[in-house]
Amino acid sequence: MMNKKILKNNLPSFCTSNFDVLKIILLFSKYNNLPTLIESTSNQVNQNGGYTGLNPSKFSKKIYNLAASIKLNKSMLVLGGDHLGPLPWKNLTSEKAITNSKKLVKACIKAKYKKIHLDTAIICKNEKRINKEEIVSRCNNILKDYRAKDLKNILLVVGTEVPFAGGGQGAKIIPTKINTIKKEYQEYKSIFNINSIYKNKKFSLVIEPGIEFFHSHVKKSKLKKFLEKKNFSIKNNFSFEAHSSDFQSKQDLQRLVKNNFQFLKVGPELTYYYSKAIFSMEKIERNQFKQVSNIKNNLSKLMKSNNKYWKDYYKGSSKRIEFLKFNSYLDRVRYYWNFKKIEHSKLKLKKNINNININLLTKILKLSKKQILIKTKLKLNNFEMIIYINLCKTLQKYYQACGFKTKN
Repeated sequence: MMNKKILKNNLPSFCTSNFDVLKIILLFSKYNNLPTLIESTSNQVNQNGGYTGLNPSKFSKKIYNLAASIKLNKSMLVLGGDHLGPLPWKNLTSEKAITNSKKLVKACIKAKYKKIHLDTAIICKNEKRINKEEIVSRCNNILKDYRAKDLKNILLVVGTEVPFAGGGQGAKIIPTKINTIKKEYQEYKSIFNINSIYKNKKFSLVIEPGIEFFHSHVKKSKLKKFLEKKNFSIKNNFSFEAHSSDFQSKQDLQRLVKNNFQFLKVGPELTYYYSKAIFSMEKIERNQFKQVSNIKNNLSKLMKSNNKYWKDYYKGSSKRIEFLKFNSYLDRVRYYWNFKKIEHSKLKLKKNINNININLLTKILKLSKKQILIKTKLKLNNFEMIIYINLCKTLQKYYQACGFKTKN
């Protein structure tokens, strides 16, 4: 049975569908005895499979099987859905996109997701723009078929000022104003109170605190005049949710938490450091083996022949684009790990790295006694240990910002 108290905490929200990364998150949580919130975005996981090929039920089953395999107490784990709405179907008409959105939300609830972020602020094929009234109306359209008992154990997250999924937003970033927060509170509460479907329950509101990340730099939050917004949210029993919080410092994340941002969403930062771990292993591999994975070169070729996941994000000369493919904070390479040729390369890399004697690897990586102890205690193979080391600082940062203590 899910621990209902988990979603009452301030929490990092890990938005990734990379199961190498997810395993490390769960192992870190187990080692430090931490609650874990994992969210799949609508592009990653939906009723049509998303780019992972998984629907919510299959994703949920895979996550819980993974948790069971490492003997993680499943009561410490909660699943959520991120940007549930028209996003995967923005090239369809709004009517068709919302119909698909309804099916996705239903599939997530059926798969025992306990946190649902409804993102209806997406411009569809037949629209040049969309106003806030329509965004709220779409939310009502999705929720109107539910009864109070359907949403009994669900935490809803809503809002009209939702940062673009994945970072790199080109438009000027304007922090959400207090009058907008007050208006949205009233509008969404009105929807929740219809037929008492979500009456008097705490919810979370996505607002813009002024943060964003780009290829190589990060925009910090603007919270100097935030006290009125914070007090209004506390008084009216709702919290804020911070999107695009990737690559912020621990101090800046703590500032968000202190201002009632209950959930800190992070995704590309996780897979960015995952890719750094993979490429560091490839360098080791090339120095130790004759038959190698050639994984970075294979990724480069694949991204060149199939550019749909990065072409709108990486601009400039061919040299500049090649650099951004593997070094941009936007980490568009994350969309390519599931391709068969890349999976084959990764298996080769994994086999080679795991065949390196631990004493030699300790010397190469200059492992500390503490890192070796963690490897032993969590039964990590070499491949997993290197990913763990690369992700550890990010995981520590987010949990500590949310008020948790970590051992490593």
